[in-house]
Amino acid sequence: MTEIVPNREVGVSRALDLLRSENTRLVSIFGSRDDNRVCRVHYLIEVNGREYRMFSSPVTGPIPSATEITPAAAWYERELHDQYGIECEGHPDPRPLLFHENWPDNVHPMIDDVSRVPWANRQYRFLKVQGDGVCEVPVGPIHAGIIEPGHFRFSVVGDTVLHLELRHFYTHKATEKLFENTPVSDGVMIAESVSGDNCFSHAVAYCQAIENALAISVPPRAQAIRLIGLELERMMAHIADVGALCGDVGFSVPAAYTACIKESLLQASTRFFGTRFWRGMAVPGGVTRDFSSADASEFGKMVTAAARDFARMARLILHTSSVQNRFESTGILTAEIARQLAVVGPAARASGIRMDVRRDHPSGRYRNLNVDVPQYKYGDVLARARIRIDETAISTGLILETLKDLPAGLVLAPVPAVGNAEALSAVESPRGELLYWVRIRDGKIARCHIKSPSFQNWPALPLAMPGNIIADFPLINKSFNLSYSGCDR
Repeated sequence: MTEIVPNREVGVSRALDLLRSENTRLVSIFGSRDDNRVCRVHYLIEVNGREYRMFSSPVTGPIPSATEITPAAAWYERELHDQYGIECEGHPDPRPLLFHENWPDNVHPMIDDVSRVPWANRQYRFLKVQGDGVCEVPVGPIHAGIIEPGHFRFSVVGDTVLHLELRHFYTHKATEKLFENTPVSDGVMIAESVSGDNCFSHAVAYCQAIENALAISVPPRAQAIRLIGLELERMMAHIADVGALCGDVGFSVPAAYTACIKESLLQASTRFFGTRFWRGMAVPGGVTRDFSSADASEFGKMVTAAARDFARMARLILHTSSVQNRFESTGILTAEIARQLAVVGPAARASGIRMDVRRDHPSGRYRNLNVDVPQYKYGDVLARARIRIDETAISTGLILETLKDLPAGLVLAPVPAVGNAEALSAVESPRGELLYWVRIRDGKIARCHIKSPSFQNWPALPLAMPGNIIADFPLINKSFNLSYSGCDR
């Protein structure tokens, strides 16, 4: 179970005081309504890199903004106002975040009836960069290919980027609203829909939150199978990301070959678990599928072969001078900015911040393992690629170690039919810290908050662009590999 200090009626000021302290990190700010329909604000803060603390307070009027204390609060507070109408006094950017020009003022979907929302016609004001020779280059929200919508507005002089402003939420799904009044057992399908390429991480995070709330003891064999799925998902994501980076610099052979390696792992998943992306595998209480010792051995061989092929290709990539020239010193995210914005995942570790939920807040099978956490200090595209290459090897080792010592027994524990409780869970998804907080009433979800690593990291991307040429934006963007869908949750 993720370590957490229970909610305390301490008020907003206590949370802000803690954020002013050293060795604290803002994890999330979100709203809810209690059983008496009173709005509440929740601050989730990590202390000393090892403990999550939750502070909760009723809200009857404006609250002071935390953004001046920690810039990582900026998007969370804008979202809090959009969803709950809670004003954060002193916020430097009070523009709507989730809602676009057609959404009317004073309609907040987490507390208001939104079955019929009148059409509005507002104006969104982008930052204007002034100066001789400055021009704007708008990109999106519609893009070539199959990526989801997002708008990027560059202020440039010649080819050099001075400023980048992004705007997302064109396909906001209101996932947290969809969870309301959903039976506990049905919530997995919603969680899996948040971000398709990380669907198993979302499913496990949701299930663990339910299990923590209802004190469900997951069988050791199910915990082991979950770990295999989480690490396999990480391997596939990282292998695909490194290949995509090669594609962006015209290195087509590794781009194609890494796609083949990923496909081999997807086929292994289908062969042994009946699902390419592990959808339908995780449920509260454990997993839905098991496999035999013979299957485990064969699966391990396929994972080993994929890891060996990728390691060979990674050496070629890292020792190719044209790739080094494009990757090195491109899109630098400094450690200072990464800390101010509480960046997570590979992007944080590439900028010198060694943090990983598997090590810092272990749950399930991870409590019995030592997870190596790689780190680089340069914060550029090359560092983010190297992090993914290193982590692929680490994930391979974790899978093989778990397969070698797979516990016997059941893979599913019973789930209580009813219960009133609340809890959180965190997992290290391929993109970083993913957290679910749930409140259960009478066996149904009353509130589910999703802290997405992409929502956390998107604000950092524009700060890695100034000084780079606009032609390098696709490469820099790909090196962060943030999910539009995971952000537009």
